Amino acid sequence: MYRRHLLAFAATPAFAQDARPARMLVPYGAGNITDQVARVLADALAPRWGGRLTVENQPGASGMLGTQTLTRSPPDGSVFAMISVAALAILPHVTRQMRYDPLTDLAPIAGVSVSSSFMAVHPSLPVRTLAELAAHCRARPAGDPVFYYSPGNATVPHLNLEAIRRALDFPMEHVPYRTSAAGNTDLLAGRVQVTMDSASLTLQHMLTGALRPIVYNHDRRHPQLPDVPTIGEAAPGLTLLNAWQGLFFPRATPAAIIDRTARDVLDVIGTPDFAARLPIGTSPLVMDPAALAAHMRADHERLGRLVAAIGLTVD
Repeated sequence: MYRRHLLAFAATPAFAQDARPARMLVPYGAGNITDQVARVLADALAPRWGGRLTVENQPGASGMLGTQTLTRSPPDGSVFAMISVAALAILPHVTRQMRYDPLTDLAPIAGVSVSSSFMAVHPSLPVRTLAELAAHCRARPAGDPVFYYSPGNATVPHLNLEAIRRALDFPMEHVPYRTSAAGNTDLLAGRVQVTMDSASLTLQHMLTGALRPIVYNHDRRHPQLPDVPTIGEAAPGLTLLNAWQGLFFPRATPAAIIDRTARDVLDVIGTPDFAARLPIGTSPLVMDPAALAAHMRADHERLGRLVAAIGLTVD
């Protein structure tokens, strides 16, 4: 009996070291852009890992609930999560009752994707440039403001438009929606006039003329809209955030498991097939564990300063 127990004990760490993740948590609902990216990645990784990788949506509290589940999961390499930047670098600054610290409770694995965005306006708004938008908003009567939508308070579109508004010193009124789809529906109908949401949502409408592009949040112009300036061209010196997604283990996961998983993930996201299957406006974000940790920390600090300047809280 003693020998059988000793052999079982000795085999456990070896199994953990050799195992691959079986569950990928997504702290958002089905169809969310992070969920879409997670399923593309899972399809690419499953053949490498014996076909056993399930995607599990755990939405709630803007990503906080599912991320908390990860922090409470066993650090044995069996569970990891695809998490977007808002739950890592925005929520900690606006939520009084945070249930985790992203800088200490998570183990970065790899960057996966980044989603570009456009500032888009309803065609009824008589503006074609960022400078014209700022001037138009300043000239509007106080009782008749320009409205912009975001998919909720403390989301990336919300903070980006607040950063633009403050940098150029012009008024706009924020209208938070529960989802981007609901806000975009009202933008297309002219009930709100401006957004800076994901290109995956707005690009098709800008190409048909249903929306008018103003600026592109990227360091290069978009090939399908080459006349639209980048944010750096329209507002030199202003840096905005593009929503990105990364993979994380619980904090105490062994370094060997993290490094091996990172190698597999980086091999996959570096392929043309992976890039081709991502949602419109989304591209691979190739970052190893150290690079992802530094990227998260930099955004955490920068967005903390912006949230403090706005005086924003969500609970």
